[in-house]
Amino acid sequence: MRKIELLVLKRDVDEVMQYLGLAGCLQLITEAHEQAESTPDERQTAELKAKVEAVARFLDVPLRPGAAPAARPRSRDALREGTAALVSEAAGLIDEENRLVQQRLSLRRTLDELSAFSSLPVPLADLSNLSYLTARMGTVAPEKLEGLAKTLENRAVLIALDTPGSILAVSTRRGRFALDSELSRHDFQPVSLPQDQTGVPAEVLAAVRQDLERVDGSLAELESRKRALRQARGAVITALADELDMAVVIDSVKQGFAGTGSVQKVTGWIPRRKFPEVSAALERITQGRMALKSFEPEELPDVRSGKTKVPVAVHHGRIVRSFERMVFSYSVPLYGTVDPTPFVAAIFVPLFAIMFGDVGQGAVGLILGLLINSGWVKSFESYRKKGFGNIFVVVGIASMISGFLYGSFFANEEILVPLSRAVSGFLLGRPLDHIISLSGFQKILLFFGITVGIGAVINSIGLVINLINRMRSRNWHDGLLSKTGLAGALFFWYALFVAVRVLLGRGLHGFDLPALAVPLLALFFREPLIRLVEHEKPVLKDGLFAFIMEGIVEVLESAIYYVSNSVSFLRVAAFALAHTVLSSIVFLLADMVGGAAGGIIFRILVIFIGNAIIIVLEGLIVTIQVVRLEYYEFFSKFFTESGEEFKPFTLRSTGGSR
Repeated sequence: MRKIELLVLKRDVDEVMQYLGLAGCLQLITEAHEQAESTPDERQTAELKAKVEAVARFLDVPLRPGAAPAARPRSRDALREGTAALVSEAAGLIDEENRLVQQRLSLRRTLDELSAFSSLPVPLADLSNLSYLTARMGTVAPEKLEGLAKTLENRAVLIALDTPGSILAVSTRRGRFALDSELSRHDFQPVSLPQDQTGVPAEVLAAVRQDLERVDGSLAELESRKRALRQARGAVITALADELDMAVVIDSVKQGFAGTGSVQKVTGWIPRRKFPEVSAALERITQGRMALKSFEPEELPDVRSGKTKVPVAVHHGRIVRSFERMVFSYSVPLYGTVDPTPFVAAIFVPLFAIMFGDVGQGAVGLILGLLINSGWVKSFESYRKKGFGNIFVVVGIASMISGFLYGSFFANEEILVPLSRAVSGFLLGRPLDHIISLSGFQKILLFFGITVGIGAVINSIGLVINLINRMRSRNWHDGLLSKTGLAGALFFWYALFVAVRVLLGRGLHGFDLPALAVPLLALFFREPLIRLVEHEKPVLKDGLFAFIMEGIVEVLESAIYYVSNSVSFLRVAAFALAHTVLSSIVFLLADMVGGAAGGIIFRILVIFIGNAIIIVLEGLIVTIQVVRLEYYEFFSKFFTESGEEFKPFTLRSTGGSR
């Protein structure tokens, strides 16, 4: 990782930021601002973007959020001119459509309202111009009509119209106030009839329908003009929207840049392997109008003092990259320390396969992984992007291999016997029904011992990583005198050596106890030794009694820590046996229902459902157990401090977001 400081002319900064954002190779270092108000340039660009997006929506032009625009971005003046020309070209159509839509809504409302009065033989104009009578047309809730009729009895005439609840109420001119009062009390909703229409309602309805047909025809003709404009200008709209989309993001980022006059300063972290390529590209983009300085992390005082953490960017192949989230969800490695991701992948796959060994069930995982990676199923797209498909593929293949060694195919332990005999006879010189058999106490005990041995290897890898990290960071105290440092590692490794020797029947030796005691004594005297080396006084900081108690706790904790870490891997064998037991139960149940009427169908159903349960339930449990072993037994050896993940400025995400 390197820190760069780039000085460019403000006229070049947009193109520079577009390149950096599309390359996704620079984590920006910006200055904090007290107020997050947008700049005038940012507001203006956002307004241009909103206008272009409005035109795109009007013409049904699909936009591509986060897409890369032209190789060389246009100036802001050119973007303004392009937006103004586009808006001007579409403005007439937009205004015309608004007018026609409003007119259509008005006609539809009139049509709906008049349909209730279509049977009236009286011209509408006559109802509005009665000399001695007052007429009110509208609607009342049907359940209130009876009460309204009783209230207006002998004071007004109520005429029920075609639509339920629609009425015509007529009273004398003198009784109009009482009529309006009663109508209001019964939630009467008046209908506004068109004033420019003459004739009876049936004639008015026919005229309104003709007007509506005319407006619909105009809208259809307008759609063809919109389609022609979309075909002619769609590509221009899309390109302009892409440029403005990125310009908005760049403007917001530029707020955090330092600058004076015509010069802008861009600062950030870049992966070392990317630096030559990026520096050459920036030189080409600016045509040499730039000044670029780069710094190694060790050159920076803030990094040396620990005030600033260098971001960590890991670079892996396709398979190992799928396991990055598992590491980073626990903690981010400090810059300069060993990247544990390859070890995580190498540990996860065999542990999963040991606990979930079955050729058929592993094939299901393989097929699911291939399906996720294919991109055919849209609902799997998020899993594909996270690399889950690759994980399913590798653990599926590993489970198929271990399943063949166990001799299990969809929980059946007989189908693979001929193949197992042929392979074992060719490789081992004697045919075996199951290359790895978990039947018999001795074999099960041996299997448990093997898983503890695998755990010892994994624990040792974690200890070696921790020792390397401590030496690189010059943390000699924790590197030498801690339970996961050299003292604890020597105790663990020699205890393993003694245990293996005893199991092989060679017994204990007189030097075993001193060899185990020396690293434990180093842990016991950790604090005084550190204070002696650092020339700190008093050597026993909190007194003799506190020193003794702390030493005893440190020794006991270290011994228990390694015992529990080793025993924890017994769960690998336990879950492998559980997998075998579940498989046996499936076929036991299948045999039980096989003798009944239609037993073959029930047998198939039991085998199918049983395997489905094993794949889903046990697959989930095994995954959780492997992750737990990685987190608590492996990561705990060396993850003592979290680093900072490399988060580059990018313009490729949805909506151009950073």
